[in-house]
Amino acid sequence: MSVFDRKQTNQTNSQNSQEIYEFKISNGTILSIKQQNDSLNHGTTIWDSSIITAQFMQHFLRSSNNSLINKKCIELGSGCGLLGLVMCSMGLQTTLTDLECVVVNILQDNVKRNLWILNQHQQENNNSLLNAQVKILDWTVTKLQPPEFTPPYDYIVATDCIYSLDLINHFVRCINELSNEKSLIFCGLERRDPLVTETFVNACKGGFNVVKIPEKKLKKFIFKELDDDIGNINVEIYRLKKRK
Repeated sequence: MSVFDRKQTNQTNSQNSQEIYEFKISNGTILSIKQQNDSLNHGTTIWDSSIITAQFMQHFLRSSNNSLINKKCIELGSGCGLLGLVMCSMGLQTTLTDLECVVVNILQDNVKRNLWILNQHQQENNNSLLNAQVKILDWTVTKLQPPEFTPPYDYIVATDCIYSLDLINHFVRCINELSNEKSLIFCGLERRDPLVTETFVNACKGGFNVVKIPEKKLKKFIFKELDDDIGNINVEIYRLKKRK
């Protein structure tokens, strides 16, 4: 059972049963994220790790002393695009990436529609337009080089990208190529296989400082009023920074 009361509306077309997940960002704008929950690709569903990491990053960026002007963000394994769109809403120049099948089937449309929603709000408030782009990326086989990708990125985010041991080395190589010593990297994942999580953290420690965000802090950021019925959050977020 999710810790969230998800507001969804059902839609049907000839191929998929689609659900719309609505997410209110900090300025009051509501993102409308399309899912395809009956597809064979887990990247077309919004998972708790994406929701919690998106909530956390809003609070983190708002409370940070770091300026976001002209800062770049890249999301790996964007899926439906929730987290990347939230990063974009905070003013970051955001690149959302995933496999071609996910980009074509769901990510591209979600970003186009919600970027329009975000920029309508920006125009109404006489603010600068936001910038987000979508790119195809299989980080298990692709070396990330200009002009398609322009590291280092100031922020790198990912959720539920690590769910099996064979992905770990590819992912660590990828974030190493995308970052420098100033980059902030946030990885959210649901607790599934302790061995995978432990192996991932140890692999990152070879070149990055790794800090696990305390669950108590996540609850403080995510829920305005906590009650005893919420219980534990089944999501972990790790903050990584490359060693000098």
